[in-house]
Amino acid sequence: MLKHSHKTTFFTKPTQSETETVMSREVNITTGSRLHWGLLSLAPQVGREFGGIGLMVQEPQLKLAVTESAGNSDSVQGSPGSNTKIREALAAIRNTCPDLYRDRFYDLKLHSEIPQHCGFGSGTQLSLAVAQALASLSEETSLTSVELAQRVQRGARSALGIHGFTTGGFLVEGGKQTADEISPLVVRADFPEDWHILLVTPTNRAGISGYIEADAIQQLGPMPTATTEKLCRLALMQLAPAVQSHDFEEFTTGLTEFGHVVGEFFRPAQGGIFADPQMVELEQKLINRGVRGIAQTSWGPTLSIICQDAAMITSLVTECGYGKYCELRTVRPLNEGAQIQINED
Repeated sequence: MLKHSHKTTFFTKPTQSETETVMSREVNITTGSRLHWGLLSLAPQVGREFGGIGLMVQEPQLKLAVTESAGNSDSVQGSPGSNTKIREALAAIRNTCPDLYRDRFYDLKLHSEIPQHCGFGSGTQLSLAVAQALASLSEETSLTSVELAQRVQRGARSALGIHGFTTGGFLVEGGKQTADEISPLVVRADFPEDWHILLVTPTNRAGISGYIEADAIQQLGPMPTATTEKLCRLALMQLAPAVQSHDFEEFTTGLTEFGHVVGEFFRPAQGGIFADPQMVELEQKLINRGVRGIAQTSWGPTLSIICQDAAMITSLVTECGYGKYCELRTVRPLNEGAQIQINED
């Protein structure tokens, strides 16, 4: 669930000239990152397409502050890439809800950003945060994450980050039957808090997205039915039950297999079972040492490793020589939705 909180400062008898200042409102949105461990289906002859499994994690974290502007233009403060995404989200919102937002402008400031093109779902979380902030300023309190996504035109393929924005946790989405549908959430479970996630992100490579991603998917052709059946079995009969029963060995063994099955299908588009050849080498070295629970997130290049002893796994990665050109983050699962704080001055 989305978490709302209000912090109100009261003033006595404001003058009319002070009213606008006194009643100004700032909405702060905080959310985490989305790990996407792979699709369940692609271009089927019948049935649903896409689907997938993943997890919301506490970091990298996005923090966005939004106030309504008295001026006649938007002010956006963030990195160049994020500023572009924010302006695209604002344009989409004004296009889908012109009566509400066409003549209103906003000051938006990013206090913390999710790195782009690393497999963390930064675009969806940022777009939803913008949509949620504007909705909160307009006192639209009952919008679902799917409705927010429709306003900012997200969910063309995966919807894990859309559902995760509201719910957090371990997620399985069921895939979409039509192009304009947003894939429904079929499983959501709290991820064990004592299972940590080591994120290994090569600093010299970026994952693909946007039109390049769409072209890559188009060129792959349909996923074999047998592959979809195997992935669905792993997702619904091994990984989801293992999360709910807190079975670490069952989950990590299944996730490694899931990652390999997905990776083999995407090999022609990304050059191997993972996007970065050195991540393929790292995985093999870790497997040789008995480590499981390894999977690429989205198009990479980040590799995620589920672990109970994060310090030990981090030490192994460093000993293998990958700490030199990779950023290593140990993060925790995020089992709740985005936090919304409204400050009234």
